[in-house]
Amino acid sequence: MASDDEEDFTQLQINQNRKHKKAGGWQQIGLDHSVYKAIEKKGFNQPTPIQRKTIPCIMDGKDVVAMSRTGSGKTAAFVIPMLQKLKRRDTTGIRALMVSPTRELALQTFKVVKELGRFTGLRCACLVGGDQIEEQFSTIHENPDILLATPGRLLHVIVEMDLRLSYVQYVVFDEADRLFEMGFQDQLTETLKRIPESRQTLLFSATLPKMLVDFAKAGLTDPMLVRLDVDEKVSDKLSMVFCMCRPDEKLFALLHLCRRMDRENKQTVVFCATMKHVEYVVGILHRAGIDCSFVYSQLDATARKMNIQKFHEKQNNILVVTDVAARGVDIPLLDTVINLHFPPKAKLFVHRVGRVARAGRSGTAISLIANDELPYLTDLFMFLGKPINFASDKSEYKEDETLIGRVPDSIVSLETEFFHSIHDNNEDMQDLRQKATNAMMKYTRTRPPPSAESARRVKQDIRTDSVECAPHPFLKADGDKQSNDILNKISQYKSRNTIFEMNKSQKSQALAVMQAKRKAHEPRISTVTEEKRKQKEEKEQQQKSTDIAVEIAEKTVENAGEDELAEVFGTVIGSTKHTEKSEEKGGKKRKIGTGKRIDRAEQMKFEREKHYVPYMSSDHVAERHLALDTVDFARQAEGASVDIIMDDDRGMYQQKHGQRWDRRLKKYVGLSGGNEPANKKIRTEDGTWLPASYKTGKYEDWKQKQKIGFKKSDGGGDDGDNEGSGGMDRKRKWKMEKPKGGPKHSELKNKEQILKGRRKQEQLENYMEHRRQSNLKKKAEHLGRGGAGGARGGARGGARGGARGGSSRGARGGARGGGKFGNRR
Repeated sequence: MASDDEEDFTQLQINQNRKHKKAGGWQQIGLDHSVYKAIEKKGFNQPTPIQRKTIPCIMDGKDVVAMSRTGSGKTAAFVIPMLQKLKRRDTTGIRALMVSPTRELALQTFKVVKELGRFTGLRCACLVGGDQIEEQFSTIHENPDILLATPGRLLHVIVEMDLRLSYVQYVVFDEADRLFEMGFQDQLTETLKRIPESRQTLLFSATLPKMLVDFAKAGLTDPMLVRLDVDEKVSDKLSMVFCMCRPDEKLFALLHLCRRMDRENKQTVVFCATMKHVEYVVGILHRAGIDCSFVYSQLDATARKMNIQKFHEKQNNILVVTDVAARGVDIPLLDTVINLHFPPKAKLFVHRVGRVARAGRSGTAISLIANDELPYLTDLFMFLGKPINFASDKSEYKEDETLIGRVPDSIVSLETEFFHSIHDNNEDMQDLRQKATNAMMKYTRTRPPPSAESARRVKQDIRTDSVECAPHPFLKADGDKQSNDILNKISQYKSRNTIFEMNKSQKSQALAVMQAKRKAHEPRISTVTEEKRKQKEEKEQQQKSTDIAVEIAEKTVENAGEDELAEVFGTVIGSTKHTEKSEEKGGKKRKIGTGKRIDRAEQMKFEREKHYVPYMSSDHVAERHLALDTVDFARQAEGASVDIIMDDDRGMYQQKHGQRWDRRLKKYVGLSGGNEPANKKIRTEDGTWLPASYKTGKYEDWKQKQKIGFKKSDGGGDDGDNEGSGGMDRKRKWKMEKPKGGPKHSELKNKEQILKGRRKQEQLENYMEHRRQSNLKKKAEHLGRGGAGGARGGARGGARGGARGGSSRGARGGARGGGKFGNRR
């Protein structure tokens, strides 16, 4: 009854806090004053669409699966209702748990929780890899209200300390698709087993593959699905620029772009393939006078934090990173993303460019494309459902139009001299260039291959069109048009005369033969030219109906089917864009058969949809790029097809070969072999097998050093600050500690034990008697030697006639000594 009354009071308080206004502001949600005050301090004037849809559902206590693009405000969408639900500090134990895929993302969420919960008094803790686990033991003993963690370190601490987590009532999985993609499914499942089933579970993700739908079936209770902007893979305010160039010209274009962004004071992130390229690019930018920061996987954690902090505080405008290191690095006001090396996965491109154009701001994503990266570019356009358009001489730069163009030759010629000057007589730069070249060769061998459909389309059409395209209007200057026209004319010039027809004034036999040959072959040449012209016209007429891949991508809906989502989720809150698109699509279908004149391509499309069963699903392209590998980590390590390519030589080699050096066998063995130490497992209380590395005994050693104990049930109530703190009171530590030496033995003895004890006692008494007799004998011998010595001393003293009377004393001593000795004998 008490809990029901408390829930009713909470609902009444929420209703009282709500301001009945038409504007959808924070006042309409009904937040407490402490939470609302922190939101105002943070500067959040209006809730974003995802916050407006999800926060009321979460405050009602429902399980929610939320889908929205990166940068739409998902973090505040689950932090604000959590603070509203927890309200105040409670020492019973951990009440809210948030799981993030990476260390950086967990730390950023921790920062948001601290800022939004500054007036609530709630205590928050963060467990991430790389920190001292002993300090994290102490953090858990303080019983924080909110715990943020990465999956690996969270399960390590749980198993090491044997935590129950019986008071957790709020669980959040942030970036859930990346959690499963990085192989944390076992850790999440084991963690959920230790949390009460009455918990409220939230799952936030940018995409919703079928694998996460299956997880929602098992781990959530009557979940509600909230999806916004799912039809748009990237923000509608993002301008995408694709520039074609040769591989050795990429650095020229990059340096030009970095100079431009630094001059315009725009925050820019540059993505490179490997850590060697990061070092090389940083060396070039420093010699060009451009201050920049850099982050890669092998960089020390302290140096990484310092570099990110410098960029975050706008001490410099350029940040050079790799994909491995950039995961979780959140820069709220980012302006530009530059892809020096194009990502081999369409989903990876979406994650990269999702860092710009956030929260209603515009942004630019610039990609430098080499010829061998064209199939990956085709994969991206099929995934996004956009047509491939190449720039022409009349093209103009528009933010909402996606064009593919070339890097102007003027940019390359301007930067060539500078590159020669910094590499000449500079061994460091030459060494960095050589290392980057070697790393690129390894990267090319280890990156996943493009789809066969994209490779075929590139060979047929796209490669030819890319050669003939004009410079991109984003990079085009005022004088580029004239120079480009001259260069195009020179490159397209082809003489119609052969060497035999160069001098027609002189009559020769060779000239006559060539003229006769031209006259004989002229009809055939004209026929072939006419056929090529007709083929080009037909190709232009059939352009709409031949682009099947784009049509498939335009029909692509969410990753999981509508019927499947309806079965799993009781309520689906969709976006207006999706409904409008569906109505438009339905309107097009109703247009067929109205008697109006219809395009032949549109009629064929209607016939295909109505009468034919496709050989692949309509969402095949999107699902293939969003698919998550369901095999275990050992099998994943054997394959080279991974979403993130490692940025160092050792990592790329391990991804390709999947072997390690076994010191016991003295040879290389596979990572999935049975001799792998990491394959050793332990069984938990519920029978689950976990890696043995999770139970190392560090917690027991730490308890012995700190002289404290810990209640596994997370405390017992609110009787005092020290009652639920697991024995942190210094005056009572020794009382809660088990006595050393193990349990006491029983005092009752059997007949054999009694006899054995008597024998030992008898042997001890005999030995003590022997020792006593031996000591007496030694003492008697010592006294005999003393009497003889006294007699000799008295004789010597009497003979000398000493004044001291030594003879009398010596005689008396000798007589006493001799008398005593004779009586004993």
